[in-house]
Amino acid sequence: MSDADFILCDSHMHVFSHDEVIQSSKYVAPAKDLSDFIVEATTKDIGRAVVIQASIDGTDNSRLLETLLHHDQLSLRGVAMIDEQSGDLETLAHAGVRALRIQDRTRLGINDLDRLPELAAKGAEVDWHVEINTEPARYERLRSLLNTLPTGQSVILDHFGHCDPYNLEQRIQLCRLLDTGRVWIKLAPTRVSQQVGHYQDLTSIVQTLAGQYTERCLWGSDWPHVMTAEPLPKTTDMLNFYKDVLTTEQFVACFSRNPARLYRF
Repeated sequence: MSDADFILCDSHMHVFSHDEVIQSSKYVAPAKDLSDFIVEATTKDIGRAVVIQASIDGTDNSRLLETLLHHDQLSLRGVAMIDEQSGDLETLAHAGVRALRIQDRTRLGINDLDRLPELAAKGAEVDWHVEINTEPARYERLRSLLNTLPTGQSVILDHFGHCDPYNLEQRIQLCRLLDTGRVWIKLAPTRVSQQVGHYQDLTSIVQTLAGQYTERCLWGSDWPHVMTAEPLPKTTDMLNFYKDVLTTEQFVACFSRNPARLYRF
């Protein structure tokens, strides 16, 4: 990849609304929409972004679709949430959706991993991969399900797979998943670091993952940081951390080349 081909991509962000209060039992969504993210992105030289359907919107992907169809300042792709009855996936795919998301988090009271084979098969009909928000207690179950998925379909783990960077057993199990060759990892740091703003506690795990699985690592900011205490994370701090701990090749792969390939920018 030449310097001209390098375009920074935020592979994990969410969009809400200035005009509508969106609330669930877990949180009230911040009044932030794409225009707010664009201000953040353009000052950080981010030229691409992946809009992730937030759990608070469920399987109503209308906000995601509207965002993808009506923008002209940023190159976008999307990740939708669907269920077994969802239809018209072709419309979402045409708008730029490239994956479906499965929530499997005890914290959210959602454990949908066992629906993976059926939902993955449905997504494969429109050439989607699968993104899973899961945790270490579910790694072995996920690994047992990989062979039930359509041939060649990738699985991406959000937020470091919520792996505790100091828990050796969790790291070993995470690497076992990645060793299958079909699992990717998002190095979105804010949910796993205890040193938000500095992220030094992630240095070892980042260097291991980016070193061993260079072509299957992505970065995401998780903007606008729902269910996160003040002060909110800053994209600049994340970028500075990764520039310090990654080699140039690893940084280019994680922040540009890999998302361009996976999301088909």
